[in-house]
Amino acid sequence: MSTRPKVLLSAYACRPKGGSEPGAGWAWAKAAARDHDVWLLTRAKFAHEIAEELAIRPVPSLTVVPLELPNWVLKLRRRPADVYWYYPLWQKLAGRTARRLHAEHSFDVIHHLTFAVDWMSAGVVEESSAKVIWGPVGGSTTAPLSMAHWLGPRGLAAELVRRAYTGVRRHLTGRKLAQRADLMVAQNNDVAETFRKYAREVVVQPNVAIRRFTASGPYEPFGAPGIKTALFVGRLIPWKGVLLGISALARPEAANWELRIIGDGPDWGRAERLAEELGVRDRVEFMGQLPRDDVLAAMFRADALLAPALREAAGWAVTEALASGCPVVCVGRGGPEVIVGPGEGVVVSWRGDVVGELARGLASLRGRITPVDRWGPDRLADILAAWYTPTRVPR
Repeated sequence: MSTRPKVLLSAYACRPKGGSEPGAGWAWAKAAARDHDVWLLTRAKFAHEIAEELAIRPVPSLTVVPLELPNWVLKLRRRPADVYWYYPLWQKLAGRTARRLHAEHSFDVIHHLTFAVDWMSAGVVEESSAKVIWGPVGGSTTAPLSMAHWLGPRGLAAELVRRAYTGVRRHLTGRKLAQRADLMVAQNNDVAETFRKYAREVVVQPNVAIRRFTASGPYEPFGAPGIKTALFVGRLIPWKGVLLGISALARPEAANWELRIIGDGPDWGRAERLAEELGVRDRVEFMGQLPRDDVLAAMFRADALLAPALREAAGWAVTEALASGCPVVCVGRGGPEVIVGPGEGVVVSWRGDVVGELARGLASLRGRITPVDRWGPDRLADILAAWYTPTRVPR
């Protein structure tokens, strides 16, 4: 019989080949299984992909427990509304399953991993004889209202509705979860500050898990000699800040920079019009949505990633850029200010002349950087081993 500690993980999103949240679920689950016997609760729709991965790269200490609501409930699902009603129902199922499995196996740790949003329910985070962990959790970061003009009327309305709705949910749901957990893991400093007075213990750790990338060939810059290229990667929606990036290009400090925008969304038209108005349309290329491999290939050729998002829980594109050796210029809101370290780019304040600071940040870069290993999945097993020690904060 194994003497290793027993851990129950709840990961609503978990895919070996997924990016962002699903990829994080798998990376953290695999890391947990290095030193622990792990039971993984996840969506049944991911079970086949996980089984295929385990057939190639077995993880003997990982037991997958696929969960799904009845078929008649699945047929009612309509995206994107499912995150508001299907997810809570799945969490209730996860909570019931966790209680049953805990009675059978007597877990040392119960850990809610993904989706980990600080205003949404987490079925396994409840009073228990096991050590209970919630996170990494994001959600508290907001777009500053002092920058409302960058959001536009629709973007501002959406931000105000989001603040009101998630604020109430955070008060009613998030606080209770923080109080129940023995350890709360925050994606960024905003979340940590919001919950520090409610949680027993809070640590900051982004959920990103990106290995260092290597290029398949020599460095081939995008631009002509003397012209540098910045990338914007993300959905073209108001809070992602694409208008800030285009405006920075119009400043004298960024006169020798071009901007390649990878992504699609409702702000495309507004962004094109702004580029025309500022006289930089010839230095802005809209590339649309691209496959992930093409995005990574672009990062190997770019001189910077420009990430001016006004609220970002973690920042997977930022991490991928660093892992490929591409420095980052970002706004200090949420995850990016935690992820970007000294010598890896520029984090600018959201107060004052943000556009000017972004332009000066681009101008200050001195070339590509050594690819960053710090946020790779190899770090996770040691982190989890420390979190999973039996020490608990008294209730």
